[in-house]
Amino acid sequence: MCGIFGIIARDPRHFDYAQSQLRSIAHRGPDEEGSWRTGGVFLGSRRLSIIDLAGGKQPIFNEDRSCCIVYNGELYNFLDLRPQLEARGHVFTTRTDTEVVLHAYEEWGLECFRHFNGMFAFAIWDARKMRMILARDRIGEKPLYYFSGKDRFVFASEIKAIVADPTIPRRVSPRGLVNYLTYGHSLFPGTMYEGIFKIPPGHFMVVENLESRVMQYWDVGDEPQEPDRPGVGEEEYAGRILALLDDSVRRRMIADVPVGAFLSGGVDSSAVVALMKRHATGPVKTFSLGFTIGGAYDELPDARRVAHFLGTEHHELLVDHADMVGTLMKLVYQFDEPYGDAANFPVYLLSEFARKHVKVVLAGEGGDELFGGYRRFVADQVAPLYQVLPGFLTRGLIPAAAGRVPRLRRMKRILSTLPVSDPAARAAAWLQVFTPSMREELLLPAVREAVGDHDPTWQYPLFYNRERSDRAPLDHLNRLMYVDLKTWLADVYMEKVDKATMAASLEGRLPILDHRLVELAFQIPGRFKIRGRSTKRIFKKAVKDLLPPEVLRKPKHGFAVPTDPWFRGSLKSFVFDTLMDERTRSRGYFNNTYIEHLYRLHSGGKAVHDTALWLLLNFELWHRTYLDSPQHGNPEARSHA
Repeated sequence: MCGIFGIIARDPRHFDYAQSQLRSIAHRGPDEEGSWRTGGVFLGSRRLSIIDLAGGKQPIFNEDRSCCIVYNGELYNFLDLRPQLEARGHVFTTRTDTEVVLHAYEEWGLECFRHFNGMFAFAIWDARKMRMILARDRIGEKPLYYFSGKDRFVFASEIKAIVADPTIPRRVSPRGLVNYLTYGHSLFPGTMYEGIFKIPPGHFMVVENLESRVMQYWDVGDEPQEPDRPGVGEEEYAGRILALLDDSVRRRMIADVPVGAFLSGGVDSSAVVALMKRHATGPVKTFSLGFTIGGAYDELPDARRVAHFLGTEHHELLVDHADMVGTLMKLVYQFDEPYGDAANFPVYLLSEFARKHVKVVLAGEGGDELFGGYRRFVADQVAPLYQVLPGFLTRGLIPAAAGRVPRLRRMKRILSTLPVSDPAARAAAWLQVFTPSMREELLLPAVREAVGDHDPTWQYPLFYNRERSDRAPLDHLNRLMYVDLKTWLADVYMEKVDKATMAASLEGRLPILDHRLVELAFQIPGRFKIRGRSTKRIFKKAVKDLLPPEVLRKPKHGFAVPTDPWFRGSLKSFVFDTLMDERTRSRGYFNNTYIEHLYRLHSGGKAVHDTALWLLLNFELWHRTYLDSPQHGNPEARSHA
């Protein structure tokens, strides 16, 4: 695991800040720094040593030094590929997976990506063809950003390394702002920064003469959904899932350093840990977190029961509100863009805690998107019935009844989307924070004019309606999960896991997102995943013999973060002082009266707007950190006020 950075430029002055830009991502690789420059190309790496600790320094060259690579990630099938490449005459000087990637490019060119099983973002400079190859893994576990100007091209694992060059402009993208307000994150290929983009998952980029082109090398649709045949039943699918997951876990335990796991007590992380136990030579180290506020915000009892059942070496972290502001400021810096999923808070704290014991952790992300774990998938089944009810019920009595109970905000959101007849539009509405009417009130006219006709929901119909093989197109439920895989999973959860773990110099590995398992999941008809109110049926059947029955029966419980009570209690004054500060009010983006209205409603207990306030708070703190301060590269130099 590493942080990578590079520049292609005609003017040598564009290399003036290269070393400091590379150092800005030292947390991604505290073990070693390496760089190489030739003519108009600079490549740099910060290394977190996981495999071949002594011999894997980057950049790495091929035999005649005509190709050079910097690499971030892990190739889980590198031990399979290496002998194939050696048989074809390639000579290795290290034991790393990085060198396997380089020789695979030499052997197979731009077809090499199809041979890889792993998480990665890498850059290869090919001196023979005078081109740079940039690639990102299929699911998007590893990030890769770039800035393309008329006389230079800059890429990095994190945006902070790009903008650490003060000659690169730092401006808010109006479309990026609307995307963020709508969903709490940026949408590929854009970011919050005007002119800075991210390579989409499953894509590679070729840069020649400072001209770039992006191409896709993988998608789930490469393997069409199997017909819903009576002869193919749950037992067969469950067996295939378990076999692939077991192999995926085994491969992700390969390391020359200690490996542990995040354990929530839910079915996904518990199944991963149970399979780790099969392949471990000693006790598996597991890590869990809870908040002192308790209730839904404490997963420690569930995790403790599973840890006891599996016999792990279990470690618990109980979090109070002692330094929430300090932790929030660290996260604002580490995430580079405003980020609206407050679950990055506990993931970072748990990563920092686990890093004291291990250097690699396995986690359970991905099961809900692949196998139908979200309650909104269940709720969507009743949409056709809801739409035929009389309007006085759907537009009046039912929403009004739910509106009287602030805790039913999830139900209120579902009820607001059920009347939408178009399934893609309904999916787009599920996860919105600031709805179109709220954005209309929040954004000032100049911002709305700059946004133009941009629709922040554009990805949903694109992916829901994507054409596939007419032999067996995806059914409705699998289409919904495909949309999640391409949007929410890639742009939210993958970024959360990567940025939060790497901020603590910890490598996170996600066995459920092995691309072979992803492809299998989307070949399985939706009726095997959800039936009635029962979710993730086929996945639970696959792992039922690994876990205690109560884990399989347990209702879904996400990583709940107490922003609601925080904003009414310990963070109440901080939120008010930040959002109502004159510096904030003078920015020219938002209607300040409307923000104050949301704050008063929430703090007074009349409505639940903690997510909206969290987005606004993170945007302002990001603005102060990266746009206001010329010393944004130094966390100690930034103002919290």
